[in-house]
Amino acid sequence: MQIKNYTFSNTEIEKLEQYRDSQSNFTIKTRFIAMLMIAKGVSRELIASIIGNSVYTIEYWFKLYIEQGIDRLNTLNYTPKQSYLNQFQINQVIIYVSFENPRNIKQVQEYIKQKFEISYCDDAVRKILKKHGLKVIRPKKVPANPPSVEVQEKFIEDYKILRESLPPNDVIFFTDAMHLIHQAVPSLCWGNPHFPPILPTNSGRCRLNILGAYNPIDHTFIHFTGEKNCNTESVIKFLDLIIKSNPQASSITLYRDNAKYFMSQDVIEWLKNHPKLNIVPLPTYAPNLNLIERFWKFAKEKLVKNKYVEKYKTFRAKVFQFLNHVDVYIDELKTLMVEKFEIVYAK
Repeated sequence: MQIKNYTFSNTEIEKLEQYRDSQSNFTIKTRFIAMLMIAKGVSRELIASIIGNSVYTIEYWFKLYIEQGIDRLNTLNYTPKQSYLNQFQINQVIIYVSFENPRNIKQVQEYIKQKFEISYCDDAVRKILKKHGLKVIRPKKVPANPPSVEVQEKFIEDYKILRESLPPNDVIFFTDAMHLIHQAVPSLCWGNPHFPPILPTNSGRCRLNILGAYNPIDHTFIHFTGEKNCNTESVIKFLDLIIKSNPQASSITLYRDNAKYFMSQDVIEWLKNHPKLNIVPLPTYAPNLNLIERFWKFAKEKLVKNKYVEKYKTFRAKVFQFLNHVDVYIDELKTLMVEKFEIVYAK
């Protein structure tokens, strides 16, 4: 509550006058004088100048009065009220929030009321949670059935061996498909809560299907993009594009996931005639081992997160502009696309 937005009632003014007149301690009496001057519309700066305190002190007294009542101003030896919950009960609440991840404060209130028969207001619950380091967080998605830790570690070790022994002209790519819908995606951002950002939505469901290959060594990117769904034909064109884009390489190692279009019979036959491509399948359900997943997240941040583009034609042009000029973001990518892999543990 801001001082300029608060209006003192006649009853409040009478009570402040009573407290002022009955208080023998000059320091405390000054607080009530300051509140009465605020009630009369005197500015904080003038009050501070008259009574010899800072503007911050005046604002602090006002906050105490609004949040904790007039009696809070009437003592110099204030002892805050003890929490209704004892430390053991608070620990139970912390454990509940940490493992159950309630969606809102109301659910925590209900838990406290049901388990301990104690009622708290929203703000009191929020203060308890913040005091113990809990905050609103976004869940992190991981595969539900990841490969064993041993399988993941074996992949990482094999990759390190390949990197250390890679001939100068040979290259490595991590590949995958992304389907980018012509639609703005709301995301966390800073802003004015009184004027929150508003994202219009697009009526259509147009999307671009992108087959991409990311080189973690020199941070180059190759893509085959269009409106048609990814299929055997598009995969073969994509693989051919990778070969033609790297004429100096005697061998191209391509890490790919287990999407069906990468394993069709036609693709297998085509690869037999192009031994330059060394295809290495990633372990099943292990997107954490595919570096290009980070690039897709980066692309979405640049193209659709909190970004509205009215016409699909314009959206398509922006996507191609980004995909064709990834080198513009080389400094950001060097930090993001490091060759470190996260191990995901089964739940």
